[in-house]
Formats: sequence, C-alpha cells, structure tokens
Amino acid sequence: MTESVAGARGERKAALSRDLSEFLIELSIAVHRYAMYPGDHPSLVPASENVIQGLSTLFGKRDRLSIGVAQRQLVIEGVATDERHPVLSDLARRLHAHQLGAVTFRRGATLREVQELLRTLSADPQRGGEAIGLLSEAERPGWTHIELLPVGYDQLAMKEGGGSGDGAGEGSRASYLWLGLAQAALGKQEVDPDSEATGSALARVLERRAKEEGYDDVIVDYLRQLAEELRDEEGEEAEKVRRGVSELVDEMGPEALRTMMEMGGSFAQRKKFLLDASKGLPVDAVMQILDATAKASDREISSSLVRMLTKLAQHAGSGARRLRAQADTALKEHVERLVSDWELEDPNPDQYTRVLDTLASSVPSLAETAGEEGEEGVAGAVRVLQMALEVDAYGPTLDKAVSDLVDAGQVGGVLQMLDSASEGNRVASRLRKQLTTPQQLRRLLSGVDVDEESLQALVDRMGPAAIDTLFELLTESESRAVRRKIFNALARMGPEVASPAMERLKDSRWYVQRNVLALLQRLEELPDGFDPMQYVDHSDSRVRREAYPLALKVPEAKARALARALSDSDERIVRMALLELQEGTVEALVPTIVSRVLRSDAFPGLRSLAVRSLRRARSSLALEALLEVCDGGRSLLGRRKLASKTPELVAALGILAEEWGEDPRARTFLELARSSGDLQIQAAASRSATPGSTESV
Repeated sequence: MTESVAGARGERKAALSRDLSEFLIELSIAVHRYAMYPGDHPSLVPASENVIQGLSTLFGKRDRLSIGVAQRQLVIEGVATDERHPVLSDLARRLHAHQLGAVTFRRGATLREVQELLRTLSADPQRGGEAIGLLSEAERPGWTHIELLPVGYDQLAMKEGGGSGDGAGEGSRASYLWLGLAQAALGKQEVDPDSEATGSALARVLERRAKEEGYDDVIVDYLRQLAEELRDEEGEEAEKVRRGVSELVDEMGPEALRTMMEMGGSFAQRKKFLLDASKGLPVDAVMQILDATAKASDREISSSLVRMLTKLAQHAGSGARRLRAQADTALKEHVERLVSDWELEDPNPDQYTRVLDTLASSVPSLAETAGEEGEEGVAGAVRVLQMALEVDAYGPTLDKAVSDLVDAGQVGGVLQMLDSASEGNRVASRLRKQLTTPQQLRRLLSGVDVDEESLQALVDRMGPAAIDTLFELLTESESRAVRRKIFNALARMGPEVASPAMERLKDSRWYVQRNVLALLQRLEELPDGFDPMQYVDHSDSRVRREAYPLALKVPEAKARALARALSDSDERIVRMALLELQEGTVEALVPTIVSRVLRSDAFPGLRSLAVRSLRRARSSLALEALLEVCDGGRSLLGRRKLASKTPELVAALGILAEEWGEDPRARTFLELARSSGDLQIQAAASRSATPGSTESV
C-alpha cells in the first residue's frame, strides 16, 4: 500500500500538525478582522503579519501549500479539519461561500499579497459581495504566489496534493475520496480524473489486481467511506461521484463484487456499508451491492422480496418525477428493514420463482418516454400550456397540464411563460392567481426536497404574502434541505421579515427561536424594540450561540454581552467572545479572561485565543498572566527557563515584544526566546511594535 493511500484511509482519524493548525487559525482570524474593520484599522497589519509568519514556518518544509475547501471543513495534506471546530469551520464557510475549491500558497508570498487576499476573502457573497469562484479566469484576482481555484478544479487533489505532502482535497470530500480510490486502483501518485478515473477504467484495473494481498481491503475501505460520505452530500460534485461509483459497481459484475465483499470485512461491516449505500448511491448500484452482500454473507433473500425490489428499482430509474421519488424512497426503506433482520429463506418452488422473475423484470408497456425538452412527461404539458395561452382558453386539460408541471418542479418555468403572455390574457391572469397562493407554496415545499429556483420565483411573485407560510414550514418541515432553502428565501426578503420574525420569537420552542435569531443576523438593521440580551440567558446553548452575535451589534449591550459570554459554559460561545476581543481588549474583562481561561482547565483549547485577547490590555494583571505563560521554572542551577513551545507561548512572546518590551521581567523571557533554537519563537520575541517588519517568506 502506498504511503498516500494509507494517509487517505486514515484521514478521519489523522490530526493536523500543530504548525498547520496554528496557520489555519491565524488565517481565519485575519479574514474575520478584515471583514469586521475598515481598511485603515491598526489591527489589520498584525493579523496579516501573523499569516506571513505562519507561512514562513510552513515553507521551511515545503515550497507550496494547498488548502482544499468543503462546506464545513478544510482539507490540507490529506487531513480534513473537524467540522465542529468553530474557527476552522467558519473559514471553510467563508471560502465555500465564494465558490472556491482551494487556495494555494507558494514560497515567496509577500505581505502585500496576503493583505489583498484577506481583503478579497472578507467580502461576503451573501451580503452583496461577489463569489470569486463564479468569476471568469480573467476576472478572478491573481497574485504571483497565491492562487484561488474555483470549485471543480479537477487536477488539484492529485496533481498538487497526491503523494507530495503539500496537497489539498477537492471541493467536496466525496471527490477527494473518489480520486483516492483511483490512485489506489491505478497505483499512481498522480491521476488525471478526466482520462483515467472513470468507473469502467477502475473496474478493469480491479479485475486484474483482485488477487493482490490486502488490495481488496483497501478498495472496499474506500467504497465504505464513499458510501458514508454520499449519504448527506449534495451538489454537482457529489452527483458526479455517485455516477462513477454506480458505473464501477456495474462494470465489476456480480462475481467480482461478491469476491470483493467476502474479502472486505465482517458481516456487520457489510451491513453498515449496504445501509450507507442505500441512502447515498443510485438504486441500480444498491441492488447489485445488496445481491453481493447476501451471497458473501450466506444470507437468503425471499424471491418475492427480490421481485418487489427489482420493480421498485425500475420505477426509481424511469417514469414520472414523483413516481421516481416515491419508488426510490420505498426501495431504500425496504433495504433498511431487510438488513436489520436478515434471516429469511426463500419458500417458493423454482418454476414458480422463474415465472414471477420474468414478470417482475418486464418493462411496462405504457412507460412514459422522455419528451424533446428533457424531462419525462413535461414536454406535452408545456405544449398544452403554450396553446392555452395563445388562444386564451381554459379547460380541464390545462388544469392537468399545469398540475403535472408543478409536480415536476417546473413552477419557475410556468411563471415565466405566464409573464411572457400578452397583456390582458385571462388564462395567464387566472393561473397566476392559482399559483401564487399560500396553498401552492405549501404544496411546493411538501416534499423532502424542492427546486430552489422554483421556490424563489414563487416567493418573488407572492411577496410579503409568502412570509407567514414560509415561517410555518420552516418550523414544520422534516427535511433539513428544505428548511435551509426556506431560511435562505426569508433572508433574501430583507426588512420585510423583521416584524413577523419578532412575532415568531414568542414561540418558546428552542429551534424556532434559534432559527429566527439566525435570520435576524442576516438583516442589516435589527428590528425596533428588539433586545437580544433576553436570549443570551436562554437555557439552550444553541439559542445563546445565535443571540450573542446580535447582542454584539448593539453598542450599549456589547460589554455586558462579552462579560456573559466569557462566563458561559459553552466553549463555542467563549471562543466567540475571545475572537471579538482580538480587536481590542476591554480592561474590565481581563480578570475574567485570566481566571476563566488562562488559569483554568475548563477550556484548554482556548488559551491561545485568550492570550491574544490581552494584546491591548495595560493592566498589571494582564502582564502577570503573560509572564506566567512564558515561565518554565528554573533549571537545576537556578537559571530561569522558557516554557515549552505552545501556541499560547508564541502569542505571549509576541505581545510582550510589542507592548511590554521595556518591562525588565518581560525582557528576561524575550532574551531567552531570542536565543532559542526554534525559529518561530525567535521571530515572535523579535517582533517590534512597528508593523511591517516582515515583508515576505
């Protein structure tokens, strides 16, 4: 097994090195500062210098560093960051909002380039900024030593990261795993996704290498991770990977797939793989994996059940859109039920079984065919609607056609056709009234997913009349994807949702209040009479997390909110307060910072942020705390020692050098640091109060 394959297999368990983790945190803090403060603010230069300093440390071992971007994670050197890490997940969110697949730094990056990068990334596309990844190559900002790569940059994962130790993943983890599978199958350190990493090509290679010791285990491990990742992942990249996995499974054939499953783990592992596959892979692949798992595990499936599943798979792969969705859901539910209690035997006689198998596999004679315009069954409905608008005549056939188009997710297209009708067209007026109603909006949002363009087209035409229904469905819908699209639709409506949102806050359910508070954060101005402080004491931390950012927007409440946040039991809230204090320490909060974080074991992961929050503090307590961080005790000969290297030590030395350089006790530790053999510690202790001393790395 190659080193890079082993690294990919262990990605979920691997941890970032300290240098990489510190650099990503500094980068996230810097982007946050540039987003919060004007261009001439004094805290911006130190933030960009910290990024340069981190690059200087990292480029001691490499010439290039690529950071892959997923929706809530970053991938660097084959390791994905924890999506629960608030600082790193915030950076991933910002980069993902810009439609970026990766950011690449090269040796020689200058302070000016880093500052321009931070200024570019700080613009929020969801609040009026431009998404960089959607710009043409000529329009995208470019620098000599820094490159921004849009989502879907096919060569990144393997050409810049595979096996070299400085790579990044694709825009989605599923894409990264698929290319990792290709690398493992082809035995290459570099893979061209377009020419080599196809399901058919990989199947042929797997057939040749199937007898190699340990090889099947590697491949099945990748397939397990892909199945698990594709359970919840959406978007073009995920669909591309699903098609590739389906093609791979189909090309392998029953025997090769069965052999692979036999060699790929215990029955419990196969069951989990099958359950994940049933939720994330196309139905034809699910059926083949089901059959292979049954044979590899000596389990029997009732022939009647097989016939039913086969028929459901046919309907899930063809027919009307609503029928496909229902069949797909039913198939996956039955597979899950089957696997949970897999002890069935087939009681049917062989001849009877063969007859029923033939009937089940036959293609329906009245199956719908695809129309010229692509979507099954909608081309005829479109023509009916066009003719009705042209002759301005209404009837039952038109009702059926419009209903079919709505079921097929074509609400946006129908509304466009109605808008293009001639002025005074009675059919267009009647249909417009029928479609732009709360009942129609509820119907559109009743499924497990919804076309976002259709939703937006309907909401745009309904205006404020849609708000109450959207709020109701934001609470009622069981689909997370639908709730997210409803939330986005409400956020785009701007100040119009402020008053209804205030009414919804009277609902005592925590998830209602959390969603409404998150929505209020998207408004440019808070509603009149809204006091966020009443929610920072909420019993549920998820509500408090959304209330604190709102309280920080109110100048007269900011100090109180920071004090309460530092005293909160939730680590994410304490982290948020410390990040806010990076911009300027409130002297009255220094005792709380020192006692709650620096001198306590309650939040060990926040000590570095706590040290940085003391940068502008001038109290003696702040100095004492910084000296404690640097103090490593005394040697056997009684000489003062510097503490072991930690992120908080590096930060404390930098602050002592910038703010307390004239203090005799601070000078003692700074001199020890300057004589250290560690370059990063030397650089921190040599930092002066005048910014701009480090121009490039």
